[in-house]
Amino acid sequence: MSQERRADAAFLIAILAGALFIALLGPLGRRLEMVHQNDFSGIWSGPATVLAGVSPWDPVRYDATAVALGTKTPDALVDDYMPWEVVALLPLGLLPLEVAAWIWMIGSMALSTIALRALLRSFVPARPLVHGALGLALFVGQPGFHAVVLGQWALLLMSALGAVVLMVRAGHARRAAFAALAFLAKPQLFVWTAIGLLIPAFTDDRYRRFIRYALVVAGTLIICAWLAFPDWFPAWLADIPPRRTGRSAVLLSALGELFGPTGRVVAVVIVAGGIVLASRFAVGSDAWLAIWLALSSAGAIYSWSYDQVLLFVPLVITCGVLAAAGREHAMTRLALGGAAALLFVSPLFYVLGVARHDETFSIAVPLAFFAAIAWSLWPYRRGALVGEQHAAQQIQTA
Repeated sequence: MSQERRADAAFLIAILAGALFIALLGPLGRRLEMVHQNDFSGIWSGPATVLAGVSPWDPVRYDATAVALGTKTPDALVDDYMPWEVVALLPLGLLPLEVAAWIWMIGSMALSTIALRALLRSFVPARPLVHGALGLALFVGQPGFHAVVLGQWALLLMSALGAVVLMVRAGHARRAAFAALAFLAKPQLFVWTAIGLLIPAFTDDRYRRFIRYALVVAGTLIICAWLAFPDWFPAWLADIPPRRTGRSAVLLSALGELFGPTGRVVAVVIVAGGIVLASRFAVGSDAWLAIWLALSSAGAIYSWSYDQVLLFVPLVITCGVLAAAGREHAMTRLALGGAAALLFVSPLFYVLGVARHDETFSIAVPLAFFAAIAWSLWPYRRGALVGEQHAAQQIQTA
């Protein structure tokens, strides 16, 4: 059996093991118990409320309408999400909550499996150990199964991010632009990703065409949704940001909780340092993409532990850079270390978060990923001899 076949088999076995874990060892049962109270019920309530003839951003009528439709009692006066997300999910709002939840879960798991498989095949082909470890971590790791239980966006957003990376690299700008529409669901997670994709547009035609198409399709969706709900913004701005940004699994909240206002200043300085570090890599290279995508998780302005599933994308890209440079042992260590962090370390922080009723310190996981990725990629920064040689190899194979 070839190494490619072994890698395919390892990945398939790992994914099946993850699916069995979801189905038999608790996550699916918990999701079924929470179908009317979990986060997906809140996501579904927006389009369902619209179809019931009520604006989700009406602070007087939204709460009662959402409860009458069978969702959890909202913990905010208006819908958490913006109108373009609600408009995009109107087809799900036509379905009963239970049916929509099954479609969401199965679709999320299927698309994330396809996306991770495509990333592994593209960046680190024919490495059975790496494929198996990361395949197992996708659903057995705490971020993945937590996203399934809560019905969150994370698996879909990881799929979209992986698709954008692969399509831009392959020159499929239009497809990448439509995949990037998913970023609008939670734009706070993609602030540094957007910058990392925008800067190469000044010098690389692949990125330039992607940015052009992305601005057109995203702008069209935003404008149409805003016109459909012209009064949404004041109500959303008055209630959601103050309610949601005070505390989450981000550096600003963690250091603020530990050290007060001084800690928040230190957090801003650390993120700024991350930006400076990320800017040291060759613009548009694989190393550039990996570091900016990792920074988006480590330096997010609002995030929770399930969003750490996004870390699969920069982790696999970094492994690809190391593999292309012939650093097989370093690549394997990084992949296995990343899988172990999601399988064993992330659950410990989640248990701590449950005990404290506060996930703030889960930010340690994306910070550790960013540090490991930056350390692994540092020899390939702009101006380093090995980096210049690697960039030349990328140009030759492009």
